[in-house]
Amino acid sequence: MTAPPAQVALALAIAARAGDRVAALAHLASDDAAAARALLDAGAPLDRAAVAAARPHGWRHCDPSWLDDACAELDVAARAIVLSDREDPAAVWLAQRCLGHLAPMPEPGPARTLAELPRLPARALSRTLIAIGRRQLAHAIAGASALEQAAVARRLPWGGELSGEVAAVKTLGDAAAAQLGSRRAAAARTGGLGWSDPLAALAVGARALAPAVRRAGDLDRQLAQRLPRALGQTVLAELRGRFADGADGVDAVEIRRAIDHGSVGP
Repeated sequence: MTAPPAQVALALAIAARAGDRVAALAHLASDDAAAARALLDAGAPLDRAAVAAARPHGWRHCDPSWLDDACAELDVAARAIVLSDREDPAAVWLAQRCLGHLAPMPEPGPARTLAELPRLPARALSRTLIAIGRRQLAHAIAGASALEQAAVARRLPWGGELSGEVAAVKTLGDAAAAQLGSRRAAAARTGGLGWSDPLAALAVGARALAPAVRRAGDLDRQLAQRLPRALGQTVLAELRGRFADGADGVDAVEIRRAIDHGSVGP
């Protein structure tokens, strides 16, 4: 059996650290080596037991669409084995083969910080990202004229709320740059998107979190796996995209505000 990608990366990281060969990973060009370097750079705990585990911790907390995709090529009987708690050798082999690429997931529950975001239900998580994205657009255009702001609002499905978002950002004064990142960064994150697309704000929210998420181990995959797979892949691409290399993201206060906003409603 070829070991799943996540387990290969973990095994490489463990071996490199144990053998004092961390620098050697820089000479390996594979995705597994890159993931191993990310684990070591993040200072993530390296769980030796996870290399041999049949299924990632908390795998049932992934959105069901990720499990459906992982088992797409299996018949009904094999799928039932993968999605069970069986630990016999054949079941372990099959479960590792199908689920080993998934990141371990936390228990669902309340969230107040960036690290806790994957605990949120999918609806609350997507609303949280959207709330961050909307504030980024408001921050980006806060210095524009009322006429220019109205022109932007006309292109938005939520345009009626934009003036309120801009007003709220303006009340932050000089603190806006610390809480939301610089206006220049917000303009870059919001540029080039079709804002008539309801998912544009969600994509920008992911971009604003990307600099912090890239330093947090499996957090990018955990966030993606809490969402329906198609939406999660969009979020994952943004979290790993060009904005991940910046240092000008949103702060903890903005994240808590967005969580509170995302938790309102059915």
